[in-house]
Amino acid sequence: MVSIPVRLVPAVRRKSVSFNQLDSETMSRIRYRKVAEATGEEVTSDKIVKAADVGNGEYVVITDDDLEPLAPVKSKAIELETFVPTEDVDPLMFDSSYWVVPDKNAKPYALLASAMSGSGRVAIGRFVMRQKEYLAAIRSDGEHLTLSTLVFPDELIGSDVIDEFDDLGEVDVSDRELTMARSLVEAMSEDFQPDLYQDEYRLAIEELIEQKLAGKVPVAAPVEERQATVIDLAAALEASLRDASTARGRHPSNG
Repeated sequence: MVSIPVRLVPAVRRKSVSFNQLDSETMSRIRYRKVAEATGEEVTSDKIVKAADVGNGEYVVITDDDLEPLAPVKSKAIELETFVPTEDVDPLMFDSSYWVVPDKNAKPYALLASAMSGSGRVAIGRFVMRQKEYLAAIRSDGEHLTLSTLVFPDELIGSDVIDEFDDLGEVDVSDRELTMARSLVEAMSEDFQPDLYQDEYRLAIEELIEQKLAGKVPVAAPVEERQATVIDLAAALEASLRDASTARGRHPSNG
């Protein structure tokens, strides 16, 4: 077994605007108390226990002593079990992402990153973080390694249990509609440019806060009306194809 000392650094820093609840008269924070449903009285932390809901209003109390023997063995190691083709990993399984950073000796790290580069494979392994075992996929760009935690297969919701998909088998798509749709996809195809996308809603909220902080009266932009539902799909595709072709003619560098 080859040991490669590494550390995990979060690769995503989620951005959002958080709000607090205040009393509108005193502008003081609203706090929540832990209250027993049966008595309506506040319960202190030393009297609160954990329990699993087993249905029909029944609960099974679980103590820390019950959980201790079941906890995964603490370890700083990421145990690689196999290397699999990238396309074999269902994208729905990917969860949180991390940079895998070399710790102390960088040579084994660089060797693994180079060996995986261009292989078309990801390493599948397990590791323990905060007393929980995770399944993980490790990928290489040739120089750096990244790790994505994976949900376990039994946590995925299959398409066969979603009722709304049942009607898809009855949908009749004509050759003309399919040809138009494929042409539209081709006309709108270009390289992915992630910098063009941003969280417009979050930015608008931040701007609203800045305006109110500066004592300005926020002015809301007019809301565009949604277009009516299109009945003739083929006609809609033809129109979209014309628009896409026109836009591409105005911006030929995007092709």
